[in-house]
Amino acid sequence: MQGFRQKIFRFLARVPAFALLALCGCPEETPAPAGIPVEAIDAGDSDVLEPARTGTLDRRLVRECSGFAASKKFPGIFWTLSDSENSATVVAIRADGTVVKPANAGANYRGIEVKGARNIDWESLVLDGKNNLIICDTGNNRSARKNLRLLVAPEPDPRKDVSISPRVVPVRFSDQISFPDKKKRYDCEATFVWNDAIYCLTKRWTDTWTVLYRMEMQADGSGLFKPVTCFDSRGLVTDAAISPDGRMLAILTYKQIWVFILPKSGVNPLAGSVLTRPLQFPGTSWQVEAVAFSGNDKLLVGCEEGDLYTIDVSRLAKVR
Repeated sequence: MQGFRQKIFRFLARVPAFALLALCGCPEETPAPAGIPVEAIDAGDSDVLEPARTGTLDRRLVRECSGFAASKKFPGIFWTLSDSENSATVVAIRADGTVVKPANAGANYRGIEVKGARNIDWESLVLDGKNNLIICDTGNNRSARKNLRLLVAPEPDPRKDVSISPRVVPVRFSDQISFPDKKKRYDCEATFVWNDAIYCLTKRWTDTWTVLYRMEMQADGSGLFKPVTCFDSRGLVTDAAISPDGRMLAILTYKQIWVFILPKSGVNPLAGSVLTRPLQFPGTSWQVEAVAFSGNDKLLVGCEEGDLYTIDVSRLAKVR
């Protein structure tokens, strides 16, 4: 019974305030973030999409899947990691969840070690255009952290390397002035690289909006996230990914998938056409926190509970 209670308490701690208000019948208020340009997007009334279950992760290596990054250097490989207080490792998998590891890896293999690092709250990872793997230690549920950072290292060879040694890039939000922020607006669990810039989308715990930030490097070697735009994502944003052909950006929430057709120029990747559908997963897969493109027309989605799903982009509805 005590273990069940702990699970319930953990669940309630992660449920945002706006969702609890909805459950108790109280009015839900989700005003647009003040002072930030707004993307006008109507999610429409499309039927709920039930993604197809296509694989399972080995939870001995990926205890709480929290992000995907599709490799271009090693076709068919997806990098993944676990979130807060789990091991400081990254794991290479295929789309069905099977692990790719060095030929000489023993029975105790637990992934590629990230040397000198601690997994404070790793929530996403991304590959840039210079063959670097970037681990985003930017989980910030209470918006209280002053030690957000990116861990940057050359992408390892999943069949040879057993460790990487990253350099650390401290990052911060330009508009955060209070620590903690009472409205919990500065949790970042979704990142991507577009036009050589690192972007992040916030997971705001008191409303259904997300703010898109673009990182600018500072003279001291740190990164500063500056707001670009925002939209009502109809839920908590948990990951994002760019398609291999560079045409689309996918944004995942627990209950919705968004695909933006990327513009040819500018600094706002959300300016183009939009596709979306509400999602419904089995009750055993309620924490969907990872997404990547598996080819240009299919999405791979992973949940903390270990199940993998696929979504055909063709099944999404155009809403802008």
